[in-house]
Amino acid sequence: MHFELSPIQLITICSAMNGFVFAFLLFEKAENRQANRFLSLTIFSMCLTFTPFILDISIWNNYMWLSWLPFSLAYWIGPAFYFYIKTLTDGSFSFRKKDLWHFSPIILNYIHSIYHSFNHFSNPWPLIHDIAEQLEPLAILSVIIYLILSFRLVKSYQRSLLNNVSYTERIDLRWVNQFILITVGSFILILIFVISGMLMGGIVGGKFAPLQWNEPRAFILLIYSGVLYWLSISGFKQAQTLRIINFEETNEQIDNEHSEVIKRLKAAIETNKVYRNPRFSLSDLSKIVNISERIISNAINQELGKNFFQLINEYRVEEMKERLKDPNNDHLKILSLAFDAGFNSKASFNRVFKSYTGLTPKEYKTLNS
Repeated sequence: MHFELSPIQLITICSAMNGFVFAFLLFEKAENRQANRFLSLTIFSMCLTFTPFILDISIWNNYMWLSWLPFSLAYWIGPAFYFYIKTLTDGSFSFRKKDLWHFSPIILNYIHSIYHSFNHFSNPWPLIHDIAEQLEPLAILSVIIYLILSFRLVKSYQRSLLNNVSYTERIDLRWVNQFILITVGSFILILIFVISGMLMGGIVGGKFAPLQWNEPRAFILLIYSGVLYWLSISGFKQAQTLRIINFEETNEQIDNEHSEVIKRLKAAIETNKVYRNPRFSLSDLSKIVNISERIISNAINQELGKNFFQLINEYRVEEMKERLKDPNNDHLKILSLAFDAGFNSKASFNRVFKSYTGLTPKEYKTLNS
């Protein structure tokens, strides 16, 4: 048996092989361990799903038993990614048996394969065949729906994050939102290509070998390869996130009102200069003042109209303003001063400082020298 690989097929084969490697590495990675098991499943499912579209059609014609192997896991991609985000962000979530129903549509991937496995090259029930074949592209719609649900989870997590930490670098999942938006757009295009191909009487771009650059299927494979590389690399680089347990509204009170709580918080913050710790969190503050995180969060939100992130970074900015005005610090780099004040990156320092003052650090220093 002889078949020829085009450059596009070679690119997608390489992306699939790299995907398998990253799936294994993520499965064993210690950071975000539980969540990464779902990301590993997502990548593994993606690799297996588009492997059949890379290879020559003669392989499948000569070895019909391959249809029974788990090459079609498209209906697992969406829920696996959704539970990756859910586990990554929700401190109260644990996967239970009842959640398995999200993965049950996998049977829809196999109806078409099973039909051909029994009937080989014949087509005794064309209607059943056509319905079975049309169920496969619905997996793309499933992926899009789960990505949208994942996007909502990330947005909720990002809002909650600001009530719990004074830093967001590497844990705000900004890359996830970008990935979801671009992937949804790409998969909508893929869905349009697939549906258009079906309406024209066949799979988009025809069959498999050799694949040319101007075929619509080549466009689909290149998009798929790019998405797979992006998800694998970004997921592997993701730092340990903060699994947040959202505080519910409560009437729980301590002896003093919120105003008294704020006085105690400010006294602790200003006396100990705790904001200089770049990873200072609501949990840390709770331990210092011996007040529950829920009460502190409610007091900051209701009494000051701010979140924890804004409160701590306000102290950092005020200290930086004083340091920039002090001529004794002229020989020091601005970034060095920022790190001493509690900022942990140049980008976050510049962004936060300008949001409070309306000026860049250099502009502020120039005006106040």
